[in-house]
Amino acid sequence: MSERPEHWWAPLEVPTDRILTCRLGPLALDIHHAPGEWRLLHRHDDDEADAPAEAELAVAVGSIDDDGADRFMVADPDPRLTLVPCLLDRPVVIRPRQPVFLPQGEAITLYVSTPVVVAVRVGAGDRLLREIPSLPLSDTWFGSTTREGELCYSGRTRARHLRAELPRRAHRAVTPFQVRNEADTPLPLDRLSLPVQMLSVYGAADGGLWTEPLSLTRGGDSDLAALDVEEDAPEFAGATERLSGPREPRTSGGLVRAFSELFGDRP
Repeated sequence: MSERPEHWWAPLEVPTDRILTCRLGPLALDIHHAPGEWRLLHRHDDDEADAPAEAELAVAVGSIDDDGADRFMVADPDPRLTLVPCLLDRPVVIRPRQPVFLPQGEAITLYVSTPVVVAVRVGAGDRLLREIPSLPLSDTWFGSTTREGELCYSGRTRARHLRAELPRRAHRAVTPFQVRNEADTPLPLDRLSLPVQMLSVYGAADGGLWTEPLSLTRGGDSDLAALDVEEDAPEFAGATERLSGPREPRTSGGLVRAFSELFGDRP
């Protein structure tokens, strides 16, 4: 058995006729390096709460015999393999633990963790084989009407006011964000849409995953907010490295749909 990497996203070697077994939250992933190909097999546990908080990885002699495995033909025999944490490709709908209202001129900083997607990359060319969500989330519609809005993900993700209250989980990245209300009416924060597709993932020395802090500013009585994203991971995360970039380009001060009634929410 090969040496276990310090962090689950660190590059490692899976020689031919070896298998990597990975447990990342509710995701169980087996990757077999066969002659001329890589084979992937994965499954998800039903209950995230029962999943291990820390990642578990091991490389050993073995193979995948299951007929349901995905097979990727690769002529390059290079044994390098990297599991790269990325964020989802659509916004994620979140809720504070308790109902929160922001009066005019007030601001609040919240913290939320969202499950990452695992990009499996192999060989000298860092070729992408497949992206696998660590936790599949259901679809939901977020908007003021059934015609005005956008398709998002809905999960068991709740915003918290204190950073220390967030449970540590290896398959989730934490986003600090500030909400500011500059409108004339109070702002209810029972549901928010977090644009994770515009954020990067950073790995910390202690094994935690973070994104850039962001701010959402409501300037009027609408569901739109001005988005501002910082350039790096939060300072309190300590030493970090950027592991993956945003899926969509972002413009500082651009408008995003953040505050709205939710239709068809099914966690």
